[in-house]
Amino acid sequence: MAKIPYLVRRNNIFYFRLVVPVKFRDSVKSREIIQSLKTECREEATHKALKLAAHFKAALHDLKCGKTEQLNHLAIGEPGKTPYLPNAQTRPSAPLLSIVIEDFLKRYDKTNKATLTKLNATLPLFLELVTDKPVNQLLQADINGYFDDVQKLPVRRDAKIFNGMSLREIIAVHSGKCISKGTFESTYRACVSIFLNWASINYRDQGFPHLSTQGAIYRGERGDNIHKQRAIKPEELQILFGHEKMKGFAENPETANYCWLPLIGLHTGARINEICQLNPHEDVLQDEKTGIWYFHFTDESDTAEEVTKSIKTNSSRRIVPIHSRLIDLGFLDYVERIKAGGHKLIFPQWKPRNGKASANASKWFKRYLESVNLNDETPGARLSGFHSFRHTFITYGLKNKISGVFQISGHEAESADGFGKVSKVAAGYWTKGRTDNIIELKEVVERFDFGIDFYKPVQNK
Repeated sequence: MAKIPYLVRRNNIFYFRLVVPVKFRDSVKSREIIQSLKTECREEATHKALKLAAHFKAALHDLKCGKTEQLNHLAIGEPGKTPYLPNAQTRPSAPLLSIVIEDFLKRYDKTNKATLTKLNATLPLFLELVTDKPVNQLLQADINGYFDDVQKLPVRRDAKIFNGMSLREIIAVHSGKCISKGTFESTYRACVSIFLNWASINYRDQGFPHLSTQGAIYRGERGDNIHKQRAIKPEELQILFGHEKMKGFAENPETANYCWLPLIGLHTGARINEICQLNPHEDVLQDEKTGIWYFHFTDESDTAEEVTKSIKTNSSRRIVPIHSRLIDLGFLDYVERIKAGGHKLIFPQWKPRNGKASANASKWFKRYLESVNLNDETPGARLSGFHSFRHTFITYGLKNKISGVFQISGHEAESADGFGKVSKVAAGYWTKGRTDNIIELKEVVERFDFGIDFYKPVQNK
């Protein structure tokens, strides 16, 4: 269980404990603040501790600003003793923005991993640019100013040239490409909007004002879809899969992953992380009733210790029958070899990074495109990454009028197995097994034929 800040347990009773920063100890005349929370319930104690932390940190902030009267509002205690607390008539200072953000991130829905990742990445930027002030001092101008500033940040803030710089310093010296309109709206504005709405409800009685992101206007010069990938053309597919480099990969069992990754992408339209986080023991399965082999794209199965499984949307949890072309090329034999090695990732050759199974695989594929002269940086129609397979799969399905292409690719659909449009309420009454429609899905998958003679990866040296 994750350790909760400010919370200690003695004789089954939870206590609040806050270490007083060294610069305040002479004024406060104590090294720490301790308060019995008078409960054995961890959940109740956590809520009380976070509330007290907000109060005390705000009081220390006021003390830093020269408001010495706040000394009377600090609860100083020794272990085993109950210290003084402000009485009910004393209005506590508003919590700092950092405390509210910390509370929000801890309470946010952990199953919504994609959004939570964005929130963890963007809210620290929001805090740094707005500054860590009591929330009752936040103004709409702070929010508007943040959006003006954040869109001036470079695409890569982790570049060596910016090492050791604050965000303000980076903005001052940067004059190159900045974030795109799509990133600005779907990540920065969306995340702050979620946070502000939550905070205005949960911290309204502590002074959090009603603030809006409606005034956030993108003033950059980069359009919405400049990073958008395009479908791979038939002649480009021939080069990609028919190149001498790919032949070399196929001839060596140790580099078979370089063949299987793009083959699976082409025949499923799946996202690269969905593929790379597949567990060969639990996510490559055979339906007992029909004998059909399928991929189970999910974030609920077991995985390697270094990986945090994630799925973009609810509709991304799906099964996709394995195309007969992949089986003919020996994919099931490859899976058995990986299983025999005790691996929990379909491509253990690529080591996970920052919780993602696909990080290094994605880099490799970009380099491969460049090495075979297929990289295309045309804004809005790029061929520079694995996501182009998804565009290729869907484009082929639509051009050939293949019904069910979006169910295979994991997009939201309004229809269900030939019943036409189905409301969300009606769909909620449908008790459906994982493989109930696997025969229909198999027929959909088998209609994809890109007319390519693929190299067959060898299994053993």
